Amino acid sequence: MASPEASLAASGTVRLPPAALLAHLASARDPKSHRALLVVALNRSDRLAALAQSAHARLVLAEALRRVEAMLRPGDRYAVPTHDELWIALANLPTPSLAEMAARTLRESLSRPIAPAGGARDAVGDPIVQLRPCVGGASCPGASADEPMALLHCAAEACARAAGDDEHVLVDALDEHHASRGRARIEAELRSALHNNELDVFFQPQVELASGLCVGAEALVRWVRDDGTRVDPALIAAVCEERGLMGQLTQFVLNTALRHVMTWSSQGIHARVSVNLSSVTLSDASYPALVAQALSTWGVPASRLTLELTEGVIVRNETVAMRFMREVREQGCRLALDDFGTGYSSFAYLQKFPLDEMKIDQSFVRNATGERCDRRILRALVELAHTFEMTALAEGVENGESVALLREIGCEVAQGFHYGAAMPPLEFARWYQRFNASAPAEATTAGR
Repeated sequence: MASPEASLAASGTVRLPPAALLAHLASARDPKSHRALLVVALNRSDRLAALAQSAHARLVLAEALRRVEAMLRPGDRYAVPTHDELWIALANLPTPSLAEMAARTLRESLSRPIAPAGGARDAVGDPIVQLRPCVGGASCPGASADEPMALLHCAAEACARAAGDDEHVLVDALDEHHASRGRARIEAELRSALHNNELDVFFQPQVELASGLCVGAEALVRWVRDDGTRVDPALIAAVCEERGLMGQLTQFVLNTALRHVMTWSSQGIHARVSVNLSSVTLSDASYPALVAQALSTWGVPASRLTLELTEGVIVRNETVAMRFMREVREQGCRLALDDFGTGYSSFAYLQKFPLDEMKIDQSFVRNATGERCDRRILRALVELAHTFEMTALAEGVENGESVALLREIGCEVAQGFHYGAAMPPLEFARWYQRFNASAPAEATTAGR
């Protein structure tokens, strides 16, 4: 008879030999997404039994693998290189932050006691084995030339360092800049750019589908170095988080965005602005006061500011997130949940937090006009937003067919290249005035 773990592996194609998993990761070269490798040290309480490959130890592993499979998406794969270690390949991640969310969800699942045959027993006589997992990971852009062995090396180092971390989870970013330019040089230049206000803030339009009018814009940081190279915004965020610059960066984006909102108001442009927040900003108890100060400085009503948080930021520390949200909502600011649907967490937190807007990730919008299943998922996400009394905003809208579908299913706001890429402030102001001057007639035509 096949062992329990062998039977589990035979039930699908998610488990691969270690070499095949690395080959699978190497083939996941989607330029529009990210990929990651997680290394999990199980730290089993039955380590000696596992070394001896006893029957109950095999059942423990089988249950651990069942929990792993339960949280994986269809494109994810895993391998079991040793009795006490797992490798998990995550492909097609919309953002690298989801690798950390997956790592935290995985550790939480594996930390629950396992009750196989034999071993220690609890108060009611059930045998118990405890895993104390540490999870390390490495992520990189899908189009990166980094080899899987580089990801494995980085993930293994992160796993070793996670053992000394309170949360036992650590996911690093592995990118071409890390190897070719060096983080230290990027950090030094970024510090100088922040100090001298040399970064830029661009604005991507957000259009209300019912009226066809632009009602807001997302503020996005941009940086062109002295040598003319453009720095990936994800790299800017990663360096700022690693080097303690995120608070400074967020304040720069917030104040710059509000300054332009004030200028636009004098030109008859009454658009809202959205600013992304990180977990570092969320945990800063002084940040709500800084938001109030910035709004007062630039004379912008709080209702014209939307603060965006991702699932990962919210679920990382629910208590801190709740306190932060309440304070900024009391000021009158709006709150948006960014990249919804791409994470590994449940929907339970939607009813806990005072959210105004759900931003549906572009991965659910891109193929919705051609794939019936994707269309159903998109409709369900819009309905879910409405169930929790949130506005639905669809990201990644690239054509008129998507606009028509989103109107049909009741989505309120859209953002994407169909309307415009992120633009410098002056260009956005000109675009806004041209677009809104012609939008009512266009919207009427589209609604026929």
